[in-house]
Amino acid sequence: MERMVAIVFAICLIGACAVHIADLLRHGWLPYRFAPRSLNVYWTSLTFFDALAAVLLLCSMRIGLFLTLVIISSDVALNLFARFGLGLHLHPLALLLQILFFIAVVGATVYAQRNEALTRTI
Repeated sequence: MERMVAIVFAICLIGACAVHIADLLRHGWLPYRFAPRSLNVYWTSLTFFDALAAVLLLCSMRIGLFLTLVIISSDVALNLFARFGLGLHLHPLALLLQILFFIAVVGATVYAQRNEALTRTI
């Protein structure tokens, strides 16, 4: 079951990476010019970090899950700030899907932590 979750999460991350690659191919380096430079750099860096997390999920699930949690937590927080704090027009469906992915990753992380704690005490 855990392996299947890791594969599904990796597929989601590869999909996100593909979106960033497409943006880079269409608009060049730092393609999110509508946003402040710091957000542009962050979103562009996700091209690398999403791919890295996907690979790590398949090779070392514990490290991959941790990196995925860091990525999606920061991404959702920054995207909500960009949308509601800065008033940037982000795609609502993309934001909703990111929030749902965040919830799934948090749930998997909590499950993994509890399962590991139970295994250590047995």
